[in-house]
Amino acid sequence: MFTLETAMDELARRVDLDPLELRLRNVATTDPRGNPWSSGGLEECLRLGAERFGWSGRNPAPRAQPDGDWLIGTGMAVAAYPMAFFMPPQRARARIFADGSATVATSTQEFGTGVLTMATQVGADALGVALSDIEFQAGDTDLPNSTAAVGSAGAGMVASAVHEAGTALRRQLVDLAIGDPGSPLHGVDPASVTVTAGRLTSSDRAGATDTYGELLGRNHLSDAEATGTWRPPPLDTPHGLLTFGAQFAEVAVDPQLGLVRVRRLGGAFAPGRVLNPLLARSQLMGGMLWGMSQALLEGNHTDPRTGRWAETNLAEYLVPVNADAPEVTVDFVEVHDDVVGPLGAKGVGEIGQVGVAAAIANAIFHATGRRVRSLPITPETVMEPTPAAAPT
Repeated sequence: MFTLETAMDELARRVDLDPLELRLRNVATTDPRGNPWSSGGLEECLRLGAERFGWSGRNPAPRAQPDGDWLIGTGMAVAAYPMAFFMPPQRARARIFADGSATVATSTQEFGTGVLTMATQVGADALGVALSDIEFQAGDTDLPNSTAAVGSAGAGMVASAVHEAGTALRRQLVDLAIGDPGSPLHGVDPASVTVTAGRLTSSDRAGATDTYGELLGRNHLSDAEATGTWRPPPLDTPHGLLTFGAQFAEVAVDPQLGLVRVRRLGGAFAPGRVLNPLLARSQLMGGMLWGMSQALLEGNHTDPRTGRWAETNLAEYLVPVNADAPEVTVDFVEVHDDVVGPLGAKGVGEIGQVGVAAAIANAIFHATGRRVRSLPITPETVMEPTPAAAPT
């Protein structure tokens, strides 16, 4: 993506066209094989990201915005990341107890992404219980199998399994109520029943309510449970499977010292249904800082004699710290997707990183007029050559 989006910026310059306009004119409606996208959103991301960033007021000429010793520039790039449909079937178990409390269990893990928070919300919604009444269990291989959080697949895979388990148990309990002569909902159409905070109501019978706890108690059940399974679509699904986004960057470059400071990053993304906006925004922000790290700091070399890495410890490997972090804004374009899972969630783990390095490099060109085609962008690549000394 760094190579492609750098080339797009060069092309825009060559044909005297705004980089944003060039991309808008070339938004593809199908993938390279002619398949329709499972969901799009690229054009909307480009327009929303540009509006939020203030792109329209940009002077396209390089070196047109000095600020003391600094040269200011802005750049942008497209982001795209594939869906990972190489996972096995995803499974989860939902259980509800006679006191109205519930548990949902699957063997995924939590290492800071927020998957357990998200899955608890999905389970509560699928079961129709209050969030405070549900406990989520995970992190144990004895539990039903679900995927690790890799390939930006965690939210979509785990949420699909949890959703299937919760809805299976809710259908089971709705059927129990309809067939129970003691239930106020006895005999109603199952499609008319909704469940909120553990309370069952029917649009066909005004005023009639039942609760999970009362239903289980009347039927002498201490609990009820169901296992849900969701199988990811096959790899040859006849759809283009990408998550789209757009990245924007503002940089300040001191060409005498070779310093590059990222002042602003802005991103707009279309990850399908956003299950938890706070968690998703945090992941995307982290991804954008990761992209800044790729652009300016992270680099290593191999010893040509041994094939070993020259830098072999994290103390010498540069990554951003808080002082390096600029202002970062994240916006969502929600798109409907029936292909990627029952909830339409596509994942946000990596898409935040994609395109950032190109946006920063393109901003450096706008600031200095110098095109950088390699990463990381080191001081010597942006420093202006020292004038040759006059002959004596």
